[in-house]
Amino acid sequence: MTVKEFYDSIGVSPDEVIKRFGGSETMLTKFLNKFLADTTFNQLEEAVAAGDNETTFRAAHTLKGLAGNFDFVKLRDLSASIVERYRANDFAPIPEIFGQLKVCYNETVESLKKLFA
Repeated sequence: MTVKEFYDSIGVSPDEVIKRFGGSETMLTKFLNKFLADTTFNQLEEAVAAGDNETTFRAAHTLKGLAGNFDFVKLRDLSASIVERYRANDFAPIPEIFGQLKVCYNETVESLKKLFA
């Protein structure tokens, strides 16, 4: 699988992302691989399970930025929804939103694993 095929599989054009990484597909690939090792999602999952709203906010905000950098649009938007719920002091929907985010995250990771297989 190529970077273009990976981005096609998640419904995003890689052109802007490649520009963001200095026009280098090689650089983008290097950082996509680092995304797989990032622990932010795990922190978010643990925080949501523990009902730790402050850590949930920080992890969701971080994941929103990571996802945005790679144009993982669905993942970014779901992370942003958690951030918005936190800012509105509306914590009840967060576990449900996280459930959707988890599915999206796992799909993204599985696609990335195919890229690096």
